[in-house]
Amino acid sequence: MDWFRMDCPKAEVLILNFASSEYFLPPFLENMPKLRALIIINYSAGNAVLHNMSVFSHLTNLRSLWFEKISVTHLSDSTNPLNNLRKISLVLCDMKNSLDESDVDLPGLFPQLSEFTMDHCINFNKLPSSICRLHKLNSLSITNCDSLYELPSDLGELQTLQVIRIYACPHLKRLPPGIGHLVKLKYLDISQCVGLRCLPEAIGCCRNLEKIDMRECPQIDSLPSALSFLESLRCVICDEEVFCQWKDVEKAVPGLCVQVAEECYTLDWLSQ
Repeated sequence: MDWFRMDCPKAEVLILNFASSEYFLPPFLENMPKLRALIIINYSAGNAVLHNMSVFSHLTNLRSLWFEKISVTHLSDSTNPLNNLRKISLVLCDMKNSLDESDVDLPGLFPQLSEFTMDHCINFNKLPSSICRLHKLNSLSITNCDSLYELPSDLGELQTLQVIRIYACPHLKRLPPGIGHLVKLKYLDISQCVGLRCLPEAIGCCRNLEKIDMRECPQIDSLPSALSFLESLRCVICDEEVFCQWKDVEKAVPGLCVQVAEECYTLDWLSQ
């Protein structure tokens, strides 16, 4: 808690690096009215709990927030509304089931949010239904999250959504039928969702969908007939097991190119 006083009225980006199980956010954040990007990275072995969260009430111009290896608890209680925030990235965070709470009001906390990213986060089973009321959201990315097993049934209410990346979430078994209401959706990535059993028939209503990446989805062995209605679809990456079915769709959709994913075995991930 013993921070020196720092006055940076013109600062726009702040990166805080530390290694600890607890971290007291510096009070001088209150003196950074022009701060647009805040990056907080914890390098310790475990996740860190943040204190002095009240400083966020002074960051009225904050546009981008990055948390890495942070424990996110009681989101609705500990977070002040960030009315201008556009992008949230949560990496290696312990969500402490805070997203499973029914009272989480994401539109109230982040009314202007356009990008929501979670990567390698733990201890959350589903996204709160209130995420479907983020009416300016155009990118939703949930990757390498083993505990995720369900997407909100009202996902189709995100009328501005253009990108969905649900990558390497092995316990996810289905996509909500409401996905067919995403009229602006351009890119769908469900690769390495090994528990996913099918594509919903309603996906044929996503007339602006341009690319689907569904490599390493071994349980999807048949495709809905409505895929032939995807007139904007230009690229599909899939496994060899469904390649022949996609070739039939390719005949019905001019300009569509279907590719079989190349198998690549590497140990590069060990260095991450």
